[in-house]
Amino acid sequence: MTTTIFNVPSISCSACSNKIQQELKSVNGVHDVQIDMKTQTVRVEFDSAKIQPQDIRKTVSLMGYEVIR
Repeated sequence: MTTTIFNVPSISCSACSNKIQQELKSVNGVHDVQIDMKTQTVRVEFDSAKIQPQDIRKTVSLMGYEVIR
């Protein structure tokens, strides 16, 4: 398992947080998603044999959120 933390400065409310969390948890290879709205970070635990950080970043970006690693 691999864990990566992404900075997502556009997380501004619990609805944003829930939307991102639900979407990422539905992605094949993602095992856990923890979002900290205070620090605007998304911690993703994933299987690097199935998905890469750039794929996770792209998924969040396509949802309309800016992602900074």
